Order: sequence, then structure tokens, then C-alpha cells
Amino acid sequence: MSRYAASLRNWSVVGLGGGLLAASVSYFAVDGEFATSEFVQFAVPIALSLLVVALGLWLRTAEFSAPLPGVVFLWSFAGGVVMGLLAGWISVLQSIEGRPMLQPASIVLTKVALGVLGGGLLGAYYGRLQQRTDELAEQRNRLDEFASIVSHDLRNPMNVAQGHLELARETGEDRHFEAVEDAHDRMERLVDEVLALSRRGDTVDDPTPVKLERVANEAWTTVETQETTLRVETDRTVVSDDRRLRALFENLFRNAVEHGGETVVVGEIGRGFFVADDGPGIPPEDRELVFEGGYSTHSDGTGFGLAIVRRIAEAHDWRIRITESEEGGARFEFVGGGGK
Repeated sequence: MSRYAASLRNWSVVGLGGGLLAASVSYFAVDGEFATSEFVQFAVPIALSLLVVALGLWLRTAEFSAPLPGVVFLWSFAGGVVMGLLAGWISVLQSIEGRPMLQPASIVLTKVALGVLGGGLLGAYYGRLQQRTDELAEQRNRLDEFASIVSHDLRNPMNVAQGHLELARETGEDRHFEAVEDAHDRMERLVDEVLALSRRGDTVDDPTPVKLERVANEAWTTVETQETTLRVETDRTVVSDDRRLRALFENLFRNAVEHGGETVVVGEIGRGFFVADDGPGIPPEDRELVFEGGYSTHSDGTGFGLAIVRRIAEAHDWRIRITESEEGGARFEFVGGGGK
């Protein structure tokens, strides 16, 4: 969605309330005289319109999901339409009974404003309830994911460590102690990645303009790169959370090294950037599966690195896509957000 469309959506409820306020004020101010009786008649629709404006301003400042103002606007608009139709139906009934068909403007505006406010409040409640339901569903999925990790992924290296420890006691051979150490290292890495995965994926802390080249080089120094080399072919600046962007690069670099890549390239594409390697690549049928927690084709992989990458990308509103690099390896493209 463009910035203009997003801004229009965020101000939609305020605009609806402002329109009602303007209509209410115009009825008793059109002749330039502010009669006390007319003001009393239109005081209620004016007050209701101001409450709708306040609701819209509150939606802009409260911590709600981005689509909520648009949802509330639809509910408010629907409420106003329903009350307007109700006022029209009452007028028809009055005409059938021989009474004047047209109702006073103050009565009609009061009904419409009441419908707009009531619909908006119902929309806010519904939207907040839906948001909370989605959050609980995400938490439940994460709990299921973590239960799988504890019951399976952590148990395997623990069993390996216990088996080699018994053999080490019997034989005293160093290779068994080395196997125990490797198993402990794997468990430590699993714990670290699970902690990273457990953090909320829909927010970022203090996004600022950062240089891709600087963050990529910093991330490279924290990864065991063996004989792999890094080439950064961009001077692009992106708006992101520096710490989480570094974690994104670390996981992508580690994934490339684990799968035998000799060169990793960071470059720019359109309104985003990419990370590519010259490893074996990822088959098209597996390009969605790799983002699922616990999925790994490497014997030493935890399967959570790319799941972390996906959540960091989603937190920045970046679209992520996997394609084939020029060397036949994997290429991860990130598009969206702010950059220059």
C-alpha cells in the first residue's frame, strides 16, 4: 500500500467525523445568525461528531494494527448508512399517516451521527478482539513450536552427549569427549536461536537509516566463515532496526557457510537488497518450507535460522523471496520499507 493510501486510511475516521461536524454547524450558521434555539437543536449532533473525531484521533495514537482505522471507518460508515435509512423509513411511515414526510435536519443528523459513532465503537471493539485473537493464535503456535524443540531437537544432542560420555568413561578416548563438546555446542546454539525466535516478530525497536555495507561487515565478523569470502556490492541505506538487521545477516551468512558456499554477495535490487551465495541452491519446491522452524537439510543445522530471517523481514514490512543466484546458489531478496 502506498504512503498516500495508508495516510488516507489512518485519517478516514477523523474525516468522517469532520464531515458530520461541518454539516451540523452549517445548518444553523448558514444564515450568519447563531440562534440559541437552533444551537440547542444541533448541540447533540455536534457533540456526537466531535466524539467521532476523537475516536479517529485515538485510533491514530493507540497501539493497534495498521488496518484497524480502515476497519473502524467501514463500521462507522455502515452505521451511519443504517441510521440514515432508518430515518428515511420513518419519514415514509409518517407520510403514510398523513404527517409531514421530512424530519427536522437536527433529528436526521443526530441519528446519522449516532450510527457513525456506534458503528465506530463496535468496529474498534471487533478489530481489537480480532487482533487479540490473532496474537493468541500466534502465541499458541510458538508454544507448539517450542514444545517440539524441547521434545525432539534438544533431546537428540542430549542423547548423543550421554552416549559418548558413557563411552568416554569406559575407553578414555578423546574423540568421545569431542563428540560431547559438539553436542553441547549444538544445544547452546539451539537455545540461542529459540530465544531469538521467541521475540515478537511484528515490531522493531527505533528504526533508523543504516548502511547495509557496515551492518553486513559487522555481522560477518561474528560468524564462523571458514574459507568463505564476503563481497558487499552496495552502498545503500535502509531504514531498519540495526540490531535485528545484523541478526538477519548473521543467519543468512551462517546458512550459506553451512551449505558449502564459497562466496557470499550482498547487493541491491529495486527498492531493496539481496544476499546470494554460490552453494547448491534451494529447489523451488522447498523455498517455502525452509522458513518453517525446525526445517533443515544440513546435519548440523538447527532449522531455525531462516525462520528468524523471515520474522525479522516481516517486522520491517519487507517482502522476502528466494530465487537462484547467478552462480546457481540461493538468493534471498528483501523488498519494501524505506531505502535510498
